[in-house]
Amino acid sequence: MKTETIRNGLLSVNELIKQIDAGLVDGMLLVTPDNAGRCLAERVAADGFVQNLGRTDAYKVPLMLWGVDIEQDVRPGLDHIGGMGAGVPDVFLVPDLTTIRRIPWMPGLPVVICDPVDENGVPIPFAPRQILKEQLARLDALGVTLQAATEVEFHLFDESYETAWHDGYRTLTPSSRHHAAYDALACLRSEGFIEQVIRQMDQAGVEIEGYAGEYGLGQHEINLKHTTCLEMADRHFLYKFGVKTIAARMGKSATFMAKWNIDADGSSCHVHVSLWDRETSTPLGADPRFDGFVAGLAARAEAATLMYAPMVNSYRRFQPHSFAPTVIAVGDNNRTCSLRVVGSGDTRRIENRIPGADVNPYVALGAIALSGADGIEAGMPMPTIEYGDMYTREDVPLIPGSLHDALDLFERSEELRTALGPVTHAHLLAMGREEEKAFLMETVTDWEKRRLFERV
Repeated sequence: MKTETIRNGLLSVNELIKQIDAGLVDGMLLVTPDNAGRCLAERVAADGFVQNLGRTDAYKVPLMLWGVDIEQDVRPGLDHIGGMGAGVPDVFLVPDLTTIRRIPWMPGLPVVICDPVDENGVPIPFAPRQILKEQLARLDALGVTLQAATEVEFHLFDESYETAWHDGYRTLTPSSRHHAAYDALACLRSEGFIEQVIRQMDQAGVEIEGYAGEYGLGQHEINLKHTTCLEMADRHFLYKFGVKTIAARMGKSATFMAKWNIDADGSSCHVHVSLWDRETSTPLGADPRFDGFVAGLAARAEAATLMYAPMVNSYRRFQPHSFAPTVIAVGDNNRTCSLRVVGSGDTRRIENRIPGADVNPYVALGAIALSGADGIEAGMPMPTIEYGDMYTREDVPLIPGSLHDALDLFERSEELRTALGPVTHAHLLAMGREEEKAFLMETVTDWEKRRLFERV
């Protein structure tokens, strides 16, 4: 067991014990991401957490938590992922002791990220964090590793979540009044909130690269500093939890929907990834393996779109001339492409512009790792570098225009089924089908009322 404090804001076990003994800890928050990347949490006593160190069977939760949609609906046919027919079995949460950290938005409650395992200690393969771990292991076997950074946009509103809910999210007041990307004056109304987010993220070891007001009304972008791939996903996961918690505590609301209003600007999550040699820790931007990595991303992008755009709402964002991509193409510093090569020589990296702010970071980075590994293994050459306005091109593959199309492409992809494994592939497909079914069969939308109330 390490005795020193782990860098980057994380706590070693011994540091945690010292803080518990000093009366600085009220409890421990065991957290884990669900299918949508939300923070599932259980609070446990701090002393009990210390007593259970090293055990893998101390904390139980229902497997159903990964077998339900975002509304917690347990449906027939999902028994293989914890449904009623299987008796709603438990799995164990195993704390990853390298992830302990204090988060200022939950005072007195350090968090530890947990991985679900079965009664034999085997990781649940379709848990989001495990999806990423397995694909990083593939790259590790190829002698390479990834560093990543995410650029996450969100919309901020003056109303609280409770007020927004009771109003049906219809008359929200954006935190800025003008379309003013990078306009410092337009950001002044949000300065107190943004300052709290940046300060508290810094204290939690979630390093911020930069901040700017975005084009949309009340839209903001905070970029996370690059780090190793799993750590990046963990920081992204905690960052979204933090932004929403800080907003709630300040009587505001923030949304990471890809398109919160059809007339509003979409919110993206651009993912920057660089390839590194595992043994020498040197960047491989000028190496043929980087070319293969990028080619793999392009080759698998169509079928893997479900892993970048998991919600019905995700596809509202893919509009021409909106800075959201509509085609699968690789460009050199070309923002109309879905994949943008940035930098030169050894420091080249790839920016994946397909994911929206609603993406599950573990699943998206898992798709990137999977696709890149396929490209490296096959020795694929760098795709054609495209120039000009790709929105007007009709000779390149399109990003699927709906969740339905993305599901069909994902289902038919033998490459993804092989790389993910049949259980995880079936799970992601089932969750996507449940999302589609919920929209098509379980709601009457405002659009339908406006269109049909008087006229049919």
